[in-house]
Amino acid sequence: MKSPDSASQTQLKTDGPEHVAAVLPWGMVLGRVVVEHAIKAGISVVRAKLKARVEQDHPEGKAMARREYFAMQRGLPDEARRAASPAARVQTKVAKSAAHAVSGPGFAAKAKAALPLWRDLGPTLIPHGQTYGSGPGATPSVAGRCSGVMVDRSNPQHLVACSAGGGLWGSSDTGATWAPLTDRQPTLVMGAIAQAPSAPGIVYAATGDGDGQVPYGIGLLRSSDGGASWSAVPVPSLKGLGSYDLAVDPTNALRVWIATDRALHFSSDGGQTVKSIIAAPCWSVSINPTAASEVMAAFANGLARSADGGATWTHVVLPGTDGSTQFSRLEVCHAPGQPAVAYVAGCVKKQAMLWRRASIGGAFTALNVPSGMKTSQAWYDWCLAVAPDDADLVFWGAIDLYRGKRGVVGMSWTNVSSRNSGDSIHPDQHFVSFDSNQPGVVYASNDGGVFRSADRGEHWTSLNPGLGITEFEFLAQLESQPSWMLGGTQDNGSLALAGPRHWDQVALGDGGDCAAVDRGAASICFHSYYDMPIERAAALGAAAFSWTDVTPPVPDGYAALFYPPLEASGDMLTKAGASLWVSADSGASWDEALFPTSGDADPDLATAMAIIGDHTVIVGMLSGQLYRVARGGGAWSAATVTALARLPNGFVSDIGVVGATGKTVWATCSQIGAGHVFRSTDSGKTFTDRSGALPDMAVNAFVVDPKHSSRLYLATDRGVWRSTNSGTNWSEFNNGLPNVIVGDLMLHAGTRVLRAGTRSRGAWEVKV
Repeated sequence: MKSPDSASQTQLKTDGPEHVAAVLPWGMVLGRVVVEHAIKAGISVVRAKLKARVEQDHPEGKAMARREYFAMQRGLPDEARRAASPAARVQTKVAKSAAHAVSGPGFAAKAKAALPLWRDLGPTLIPHGQTYGSGPGATPSVAGRCSGVMVDRSNPQHLVACSAGGGLWGSSDTGATWAPLTDRQPTLVMGAIAQAPSAPGIVYAATGDGDGQVPYGIGLLRSSDGGASWSAVPVPSLKGLGSYDLAVDPTNALRVWIATDRALHFSSDGGQTVKSIIAAPCWSVSINPTAASEVMAAFANGLARSADGGATWTHVVLPGTDGSTQFSRLEVCHAPGQPAVAYVAGCVKKQAMLWRRASIGGAFTALNVPSGMKTSQAWYDWCLAVAPDDADLVFWGAIDLYRGKRGVVGMSWTNVSSRNSGDSIHPDQHFVSFDSNQPGVVYASNDGGVFRSADRGEHWTSLNPGLGITEFEFLAQLESQPSWMLGGTQDNGSLALAGPRHWDQVALGDGGDCAAVDRGAASICFHSYYDMPIERAAALGAAAFSWTDVTPPVPDGYAALFYPPLEASGDMLTKAGASLWVSADSGASWDEALFPTSGDADPDLATAMAIIGDHTVIVGMLSGQLYRVARGGGAWSAATVTALARLPNGFVSDIGVVGATGKTVWATCSQIGAGHVFRSTDSGKTFTDRSGALPDMAVNAFVVDPKHSSRLYLATDRGVWRSTNSGTNWSEFNNGLPNVIVGDLMLHAGTRVLRAGTRSRGAWEVKV
């Protein structure tokens, strides 16, 4: 891609950066290179249709569908799925749960000299990110999902950001520059962070992502130097869990409360030993800062309170609810400056509710809530905080962030995240924190990263430049243009590589699968959102990324994965769900080929595809079944669908055909269970397991080296793995790569560069 064709690059040349780049020990980090007044791109017709239907198609929010997709890929337990789906037929061994992703040895602490070194491609800057605001100030730079920020009590310039999938990041200059802190820890999936009030040098971070339900927890990470360095404190009872919240006793830095998706836990020795206190999913825990014997915790069945440090608990009555009330989310917090005051924010059947008490142990009274507050994703984005210096000033986050001031007639609310004029920030709020030394300074953590306000939310500054926590779902490239890359990201659009560690957002919304067809200067590319829509554009030149809708004509209610597979080769374009849709003219017209289960009420779903020539497509399914679809006559609607082998594990995550004859077919499976890598030498009729001693973990994508067909690379939930002998032996291939989930993998043949899209540390590459 040519940089001059990039709208962001053009704008930067005109307006200039706020700060120059900074060099840190781990490499170059773009500093505050952000232009807040760039012109925002108009919404595409395709995305407008998706937005219009989102409440009908995804009543609990897109985040729920994405969460189910992640769980379905891996065969993880997912209480969110209400009814038996195709996954029920897979017979996955869910008892093994997510512990496999973090079991066994972690990444080597020191680089292995024999292996090549991975290089970070960023982004460390996504300029002009999406918000629900409009006008100047509505397109701040974004990074990726953040679940909290610790503002150091002893040095407010020192911040530690808690990335949901990219580990902990530190800044010593109030977010002007950032550096990763935990790349070699057993997991980089994080849920919460808290500093000990009585000993600011002690900081805890809880692993496992509760909000996103990525249950790859191993226990706690702990720091004794204020968050500069970290060590793992593994806890068997917390392995495979997701964390929502942390609270440290204000009088004893070793007493820690941990709220997880299975229980409220407690440790009296800094996390070395942990016991379950209340065995039910817990979202929030708050300790009275001046009377530490009072602890309150939020559960699905309501609020629990202890007046004796957790020894005994009572149910707290919240007006308008009773013992049968089931919350989709509940949050509790004490007012730091007046801890007799406490607030509770809840959601019941999409109705927001707020309560306040005025005295310790006193009754809660109901308060009015923000008008128009969106609560469809309350289970995912929900946070509450009280200003340190004003017990009547509350910040409440759901999709939007609201500031509420209590007065004589109740609460007066202002939306401080989505404005028609003035600063806006990314939606989907996960945490609000304050600078205890400057109470007017507020930090918001959301799906776009970290934002700071010096005036209680009136104005915002993006702290995302340099924060490399973008979650790539899929990648595409052009062989003729080694520097051209396209990727779909979680909630931060589809991105195109525009320069060193700099990517432009070339389509808004949720970035899904993508593809590119190399035609030299006339190359084209495709991107998708979620569900079945596809858009096509020129990949290069003045018309690059000017998208045209080429969506197949699927009916309303069509069954497909949240991110259905997409492939393109020559003039062929394919996308699949309950059936296979094929276009022989790059999306101008479509035919549908049916699978044996396409007409079922609960059809098997396509999960991966490989195009062979212009007449054949191999499709892998959620059940592990593979099909060969061969064009019949001149139309794909008359295609012959032949059942190939059924793999013993579920969710075929990737398919590759090696050689001109098409007899050698490789396929991978991502669900936990029996085998993850399979090879066929008879065109898919039978497969042999080539997993060898590979750990039982999700394999999300793979590459067969075209120069050395016995050499394979795997994208897994524990980085990249390599075999040089067709799967007889496997070893980690992660020199310099953070310990992250790798979702996609591709090899640029001309430059011999392997590229990885990670969750959530951006894109990386290595010479092979």
